[in-house]
Amino acid sequence: MILLIVLLAVVINFVLATSTQSSNIGPSERASRTIPTKRVLQWAAAFEPATVATQALRTASHTRKVRVDRTRWCPVPVPLGVTKAVVVARRQGIFRPKSSILEGRLGEYYVDSPVRMEKLTTISANADNRDQQSAVDHICSILRDSIRSIECANEAIDVPRTVQGAIHTLHRLKSRTLSFGTDEAGGVSDDTTDIDKKYPSKGESGNILRELTCDAYTAVGALHELVHRVNLSRRQPNKSSVHAWKALESVVNSTIYAESADDVGDTEASDLSTTLALLAVGLALSMDSTDASVTKMIAGAILPRGHRYLFNRKGTSTVHVIAHAMARAAVLGLLRLAIETVAKSTNDDNCCIDLQIVAKIESGFSVGEFGRMLNIGDEELSKAAADLVASVIHGADTNEHRLLVSKDITAPIFSIIANIRPWNRVRVERLVRIAASIDLWYSAELLCDAAIDTVLSSQPTFATQKGQKQKVATSFSIEQETEPLEAEYSLIPSLPQNSIAHLAAGAIIDVTFDNRLYQRADVFASKYFSFSGPERFAEARFMHACDTIDKVIKRRQVQIIDKQIERVDEMVARLSIDSHKCANRTSWHGEGGATENMSLRIREFSLRRLRAANMHTVAMRLAKLWDMQYKHDPIQIMEELKKRRLTYLQWDDDVCPGGPLPELISDPDDLLMQFNVLTGGETVGFDCEFHESINFVALLQLATTTSCLLIDIPSLTVTKDGCDALRSTVGKMFTRSSDAQRQRVIGFACNEDIKRLRNSPCHTMDHWFPQNDYLHVEDLRNIIAETSPIDGLQHFGLSRACKVFLGKQLDKSEQCSDWLIRPLSPEQREYACLDAYACAAIHSRIMNSQNKMSVEK
Repeated sequence: MILLIVLLAVVINFVLATSTQSSNIGPSERASRTIPTKRVLQWAAAFEPATVATQALRTASHTRKVRVDRTRWCPVPVPLGVTKAVVVARRQGIFRPKSSILEGRLGEYYVDSPVRMEKLTTISANADNRDQQSAVDHICSILRDSIRSIECANEAIDVPRTVQGAIHTLHRLKSRTLSFGTDEAGGVSDDTTDIDKKYPSKGESGNILRELTCDAYTAVGALHELVHRVNLSRRQPNKSSVHAWKALESVVNSTIYAESADDVGDTEASDLSTTLALLAVGLALSMDSTDASVTKMIAGAILPRGHRYLFNRKGTSTVHVIAHAMARAAVLGLLRLAIETVAKSTNDDNCCIDLQIVAKIESGFSVGEFGRMLNIGDEELSKAAADLVASVIHGADTNEHRLLVSKDITAPIFSIIANIRPWNRVRVERLVRIAASIDLWYSAELLCDAAIDTVLSSQPTFATQKGQKQKVATSFSIEQETEPLEAEYSLIPSLPQNSIAHLAAGAIIDVTFDNRLYQRADVFASKYFSFSGPERFAEARFMHACDTIDKVIKRRQVQIIDKQIERVDEMVARLSIDSHKCANRTSWHGEGGATENMSLRIREFSLRRLRAANMHTVAMRLAKLWDMQYKHDPIQIMEELKKRRLTYLQWDDDVCPGGPLPELISDPDDLLMQFNVLTGGETVGFDCEFHESINFVALLQLATTTSCLLIDIPSLTVTKDGCDALRSTVGKMFTRSSDAQRQRVIGFACNEDIKRLRNSPCHTMDHWFPQNDYLHVEDLRNIIAETSPIDGLQHFGLSRACKVFLGKQLDKSEQCSDWLIRPLSPEQREYACLDAYACAAIHSRIMNSQNKMSVEK
């Protein structure tokens, strides 16, 4: 017994000693054990060039922790775009990916490193020193350009004194940060005497720019230490960001944004020195890879927000112009450095740029906005912003290439573009589509607002609206979004319909239609009514009402139906007034038909849905309120059905295949056997059914001009045989490398369909739908735009195209139904078949017309 007690005591002492030794590792020691970034980036070489976009690898750096030799933790720089990293130490010394690349995540990866800590520490320290010296050189070069702008603006300014003032400001910031008391920080004191040792040395004396840069680095390090101290003082460190933010604001406001007694005598020199100090700190933060979240917090606290600094402080307009020139030079230098970083492969001198910090510098100093106020056409800045876009997100708006870049990169790029506005070098509608397609709706709306502001600013009639802040619809809560914005302007006939404002507004609404986000489409169509057009507004309001009515009937919340009917009536009345104001008094059409008939159609839709739900009492009450006839008898039902057959395309119409409606294919053997019916046609139309609440396909429809298949994706993908059958049929058809008969696969606005097909479940390692191959898909909307003589048809939906080419429009009321329920109703199956058939039939009509014209010529 005594021996057991002694043995237990020895084990406890050993565990305590080990834990104490591990906990005594300070920040400087941990930093010295950083695995070199250039070695981590070697993992990308394992992928094919088409799989990994090189722009997704560099322009910033994050940090994760890796446990080496089971005793110590050390931070590892992670390439930009990697949202999840599982780092494992091994003996081989090679780098390889662990998982495939799906939906913008660049995958988990291994860091195989020597097990011995001593060798790792030596390599890491050398790499860190090279990276820091390279960053200092880059910052010095950018600051030199900023200072040169001072000399160009006013030769009388004492530049050395301005730089010395900036250094003094940074010293004061660092001193205040390190002396921030434990009572103020709410925490415990920490040893900060060695903070200068962890950052680049100032080198030779007399190099004032290097001294400024190193002081900026040490100030940033002091701010990091402050956040660390405050976090350690809390019982729950992970939830202490509010306290850390308050500490940062207290330090910054008492040093940077408070005019001391020494500043009163020379406000101009003080303002320029403060601006230079802020830019130096911003540059250091943009190349700081210590902790991404803390870096962003520091940037938010110290960099100007809006007009907090430049326009609120008292000073001459000359100071503002010089400060703008300094900030402009810094932003331009960072953008060019980011472009170089993206273009390079792994390089020892590679410097990673955090584009979120660059965006904060640009917006904080109002570089683009103040330049427009001065009527400065900045081609250099526009070219740099456009080149960054081209290098990072080129080819991302096609079906064949998916965007393999993190949102942390694209969001700040879109913000920079919206502020600088290089519209002569970028296609704003393309950027809007890309932003919306990766769920960056705020960025997409920001781009639209910028394009509209540019167009309105050029019109003397709207000079009063120039510079006014627009409401941001994506910042609304769900309750607020149910009451869409009213447009600030009516139709503006004087503006060209192909202006960047019209293109951007149309693009963001079209993407919402493709995603079937009808509520959001209603919000955007209301806000951008003057630029997106009455047809989009009518379609968005009508489809939003149909979608909402279908949902509330399922929930038995029928009292909401009246509100949706009222909103459609308001839309019809508004368009009627605008139509009379137009010179041609045109009649507008949406996907729901002529706008003047939408009030009647939404009521008929409501009564049909209530009839299907056996809610006859509610239907009769509403019909009486609307002065309509409603009886639950077969004769009336047949009359309504006959009326609808005359208006909408039917499966047994003369132009359609006819015959019995196909059943859902849920068995792998049935899919392999029935898929042969598609091999006879030259064109295969496809469509997918889904709902906004799911990110995968509930039903896939494939059709020729003579037959159609309805493929039950959820049922087939739960088994290996089902996935194999899908891969050998559907996957083969959608791949360019297919050795099957050459067929043209046609969809309509099919970007979202492709995205959800790729997101669909799969029971096997290799997905049944091609993930990275060049897809054998054509968009019917683009074909119509290129070949149709009907102006503007390319902007509208498949129902309108059916009316033009097939004689009847599609009934879209079933689009809002639940496509996950089984079995599907006959109405759902008919709508699904017609959706896919229409793509093949319209394409066939267009090709026959072109062939006939070529023969006649």
